Amino acid sequence: MAYTLREALNAVVHQNERIDKDMCAKYYRAIVQLMYFATSVYPDEATRVFIGVEHIDELSGLNDEQKDAVLCDAQIIYVNAGPGTGKTHLLVNKLLHYINTSTSLEKIVALSYTNTAASELGDKFHKAAFENGLSKPYEFYNGTLHSFCFKMMKSFFSTIGKEFNYIIIDDADIEDLTEEILIQSDFRYSRDAIKECLHSRLQSTDPKLGEIIDKIKSAYKIISIDDILSIFINLLKKDQFCDWCRRQVTILVIDEAQDLSKRNYRIFELLLGAIPEMKLFLVGDPRQSIFGFIGGAHENLVEFLEQHNNSVRQNLTGTYRCPQSICNYVNKFSFRDCDNIPLVTIGDNTGKVMVSPFNTMNNEASGVINIVRRINDLNNTAVLCQNLKYLETFFSLLRKEKIPYKVFGGQKFVKRHIRIFNHLLRIIENENNYSIKAINKAYKINYARIPGKNETERFFNTEGGMFLKDIKEDIERKAHNNEGFSMADLASSLIDYFFPNENEDIIKDFAELKELIAQYNNINEYLLSFAIDREKFSSFLEKNYVECEVPITDEFLRVTTIHSAKGMEWKNVIIMGMSDENFPNMWFARNMSLDGKDYYLNDRLKVMYVAATRTKGDLYMTYSVLNSNGYPQHKSRFLANI
Repeated sequence: MAYTLREALNAVVHQNERIDKDMCAKYYRAIVQLMYFATSVYPDEATRVFIGVEHIDELSGLNDEQKDAVLCDAQIIYVNAGPGTGKTHLLVNKLLHYINTSTSLEKIVALSYTNTAASELGDKFHKAAFENGLSKPYEFYNGTLHSFCFKMMKSFFSTIGKEFNYIIIDDADIEDLTEEILIQSDFRYSRDAIKECLHSRLQSTDPKLGEIIDKIKSAYKIISIDDILSIFINLLKKDQFCDWCRRQVTILVIDEAQDLSKRNYRIFELLLGAIPEMKLFLVGDPRQSIFGFIGGAHENLVEFLEQHNNSVRQNLTGTYRCPQSICNYVNKFSFRDCDNIPLVTIGDNTGKVMVSPFNTMNNEASGVINIVRRINDLNNTAVLCQNLKYLETFFSLLRKEKIPYKVFGGQKFVKRHIRIFNHLLRIIENENNYSIKAINKAYKINYARIPGKNETERFFNTEGGMFLKDIKEDIERKAHNNEGFSMADLASSLIDYFFPNENEDIIKDFAELKELIAQYNNINEYLLSFAIDREKFSSFLEKNYVECEVPITDEFLRVTTIHSAKGMEWKNVIIMGMSDENFPNMWFARNMSLDGKDYYLNDRLKVMYVAATRTKGDLYMTYSVLNSNGYPQHKSRFLANI
């Protein structure tokens, strides 16, 4: 909110934009809210009347199922919340209830699966706290589990006079390091074994390889995403850290509980051991557990709850999103590992479910273009598919028809210029040796005549190194004097110096990056977010599709993988590739046992459940009778009950 308000007021001051009384009241309301968030001092009645705030209570707008969950006073509560059943509304009101009924200062940690989802929850909670008239003091942190663990460790080490100055490596870093380790070890290990060990030391069964990895990570001061949780777990086994944690958290709220790994639940178990009085509120939906390939599974949640006999389980079944036709469709699904508690549509939305076969994949792509044209509502329409490769012909037609679109999902590696930019920030933050080596390689720096005892000293005696050192000293000086520090200004300085003559695409990327980076308070906060939240920074990942060539304004079609669509909703949803050979595509299970095949089909059915429940209105499903090679295909088994 602060960032948005600053941008709006800058336009008023610097671009001479005029504002009317309504806009003035809107800006003033935002300022009052920010003052409330910072001080917990609630505005007087005259101010509330001027900005149009009507007092609401924590049970306002809740249905009976939601009220039961909010009022439940058990220490550990799990709510099975179906799609569109108002789980965010429930979470916000549960937090308000915790604070309103407490006799002490509550220290709340609210964790979501992505930073985007966490930000949405945080914004809605702060808004509701303001409208609720909440004047009691409280502490509130929201983010992902990884960001929470990382910040907790950094803060703890700071309090005991030590540094936790690691940087987080991504997939591209792991590719680079794999090459280095292959050479160092005389190619004794396979690439896959090295990559697994770089991702997580615990995955290595070879102690020698583990020692090499540990040495590399220690020398470069680097950790992987998985390492964050491993280190946190080890710290939770130490009394000093547990005693410190006891003063940091009283309430832990978890969203998307069905997608968490065994290691995630191990952390909750250890936190409960360290903080016996801590309250734990979990929300999830086992039917939407679709991240098993990265360790997330509903079974982990079930196992955790079974260990706590005092936990309470509740259900939300009334969906405000899905129309009756969608409920009728997905309620017939039968899962092998969880109950399919029937969804009930709230309201009179009926919607339509339509299946359209086409002779060829080209015909299917053309047919979907016609559906998009007929709907004539790009902003409220999304095209979903299992994988982006299937959509190559569809992308070609979108460009030919000059239909603006944005693609979500499918990317993996960070673009080279963005990686270099992040390495520069890492050097400023903690003079990271790995990043110095990466910059030397990127700019082919010749140290022949540059003084210094080692690579780091020589680097800081180069022109670029001295420039970064000056920036670092300026940031430290401002911090010491409590002066303001702008991440946007820092980004502009680095871009102007290190990327002076780039092409139009890179200039465009950096313009977008400057807007995003302005939302962060410091380098570490930005780098942590970049490493964890690929959704927010997806524009800076290498694309495995051709991007839209039409200028994209406010109106465009969303094209997304089903996994990237999770948590989203649109009025109209089109799912392409609904042939049995593509979705579920049993070829991937060809070498599995019968039990393995059943597990694979169950996983694919959950993906189908997620895809179908993204719509608030109509659902269109299409498939091709012939594949790209002219061989026959069959209607997906997931369409059998329509």
